[in-house]
Amino acid sequence: MRVEKAIKKIEKALGVKVEKLYQNAEYHAKYVFTYGDRICSFSTQQAYGEDENGDYGKLDYAEAMSWHTQHKGDVSDPMTDYFAGYFVKNCAQLIRSCKPPEPKYPIGCLVRGKQNKRAIRQGYAGKTGMVIAAGEYMKIKWLDHKVTYEYMTYPQRDMELVSAA
Repeated sequence: MRVEKAIKKIEKALGVKVEKLYQNAEYHAKYVFTYGDRICSFSTQQAYGEDENGDYGKLDYAEAMSWHTQHKGDVSDPMTDYFAGYFVKNCAQLIRSCKPPEPKYPIGCLVRGKQNKRAIRQGYAGKTGMVIAAGEYMKIKWLDHKVTYEYMTYPQRDMELVSAA
């Protein structure tokens, strides 16, 4: 992804200012921004590919790469092989690590398990329950169960809405 496009996408999605930390050469730089309790960064390098004549080689723009995120208070310790934070594959994953998407089904909604392979295999296809913890993986209080499954989570992609909260 081009650097200008990545910066624009991050600033629009998170509402933060992306700053250039340093620049080694014309196309090699490091950018950084903070969002809440996270410090995120990415590096750039010169792009390679086919130009308008069909020749492969260096292009005259930089691409963003090495997307990294960590908590503010987290510090690397090379003596114990601990390196703070983690790398993600692209800009969208970096944005999602800072600001997860809103849950599809909020707390209090009535949902039913879809009739798909995973739901049938796990035994919740067709069952109805109320969402008690929302997120990409949510906790559900099933209406027909007498036993509470406190620690079980179910993917929101396997559920369908019965009644909104």
